[in-house]
Amino acid sequence: MVGILIISHSTLAESLKQTVNLIVGEKENVGTLSLMKNDKAEDFSVRLKAAVEKMDTGDGVLILADMFGGTPCNTALALYGSNDSVRIITGVNLPVIIEAIMHSNRTVDELGKLIMERRDKSIIDAKAIFKHRG
Repeated sequence: MVGILIISHSTLAESLKQTVNLIVGEKENVGTLSLMKNDKAEDFSVRLKAAVEKMDTGDGVLILADMFGGTPCNTALALYGSNDSVRIITGVNLPVIIEAIMHSNRTVDELGKLIMERRDKSIIDAKAIFKHRG
């Protein structure tokens, strides 16, 4: 089973995981790591490496980062940019995490591709949908 690691600035990662737990129940293969205001990038890098090692049970790890270009994502890219057993996807949101959990029995590459194929379905202009129905 692919490990799913949510990384973010501040406490977003933990909040997303708590919300996911309410919807689908607690999953052993989901972890979080946060970069807090006073954290040093070097310390975050050490913690990220340890978290990925813990999450990888042999099937790889999907890192879901809050935003492209931020320190959490940049650190993940620096550590795992050339590692095929770790995929890094940014723009994490609740539907993406749930989708990843529901399909975490696939390979890390398949899971990453699936998330990218379905990414456009996680952000919806809800008002526009109802406007066109009327």
